[in-house]
Amino acid sequence: MPTDTREVLSLNKQWRIFKTQCRFFKKHKYWPNIIKPVTFSEKIQHRKFFDKNPLYSVCADKFAVREYVKSKVGEQYLVPLLDVVDTPEQLKLDTYGDAFVVKTTHDSGGVYLYQNGCFNKKNVVQRINRSLLKDTGICRDEPWYSAIRPRIIVEQLLTNSAGALPSDYKFHMFNQGGEMVFFLQVDYERGSNHHRSIYDQNGELTNLCIKTKSKQVPLAPLANYHEMVQVAKKLAEDFDYVRVDLYNFEGQIYFGELTFAHGSGFRRFNPKSYDYEWGYLWQQKTQLQCSSPQI
Repeated sequence: MPTDTREVLSLNKQWRIFKTQCRFFKKHKYWPNIIKPVTFSEKIQHRKFFDKNPLYSVCADKFAVREYVKSKVGEQYLVPLLDVVDTPEQLKLDTYGDAFVVKTTHDSGGVYLYQNGCFNKKNVVQRINRSLLKDTGICRDEPWYSAIRPRIIVEQLLTNSAGALPSDYKFHMFNQGGEMVFFLQVDYERGSNHHRSIYDQNGELTNLCIKTKSKQVPLAPLANYHEMVQVAKKLAEDFDYVRVDLYNFEGQIYFGELTFAHGSGFRRFNPKSYDYEWGYLWQQKTQLQCSSPQI
């Protein structure tokens, strides 16, 4: 969604940007230009402060995004929904079966797994209540979260016969005028010996690490890999950049989430050159003119 804005930055916004720049410098070891970004990490910060695409709020809402996914690729890719409620007291935890996940709809995180009878109800209810009161948009400077109605959803937990969670396929999608270029990040052994590897769009292993050290695991052949790529492309077509998370579970593809600020822009790239490469791939549509000092 192209945005051509002329903005006078308030003192409050200038201060928040400056604090972000200080944190950014501590993480990335270079001072960011958030007004005229070049690197991927700078462009994430630019999006957070200046991109007002209303679709971000729809697609960051863990409940509302289900209808968006259904309209784009079909409901067969949705994890079965067991319940949606407004308060923890409305949860019927003894009716959801032996494996389910409870999520708050309006924040980043807020995910609680029930598996093999392991679920501290009192602790989870306390944490959900705290989450429902939190404005993630303000906490993370990701304002699209602030527009989401806080709710709680319950979905089926995807596990194999051994109780292991499926690998998480995160497609970093760059929309270049309708042609998609992507890198694939696969998170393995979530919940135990978590590690990840990152691949180019040809499935070739790269030497890139983002936060978590790569174990350099070659991408395993998948019979429905092409279908998974097509689903990711379809879900990404309305955005210049988005991370599309999918699961490939027992031959079935399931939607995970759409993420618009990977790591909130604070995940360090190693080697650093990929921060510039991804920034080059991201043809960011926001055009900004600010009548404020260069920041």
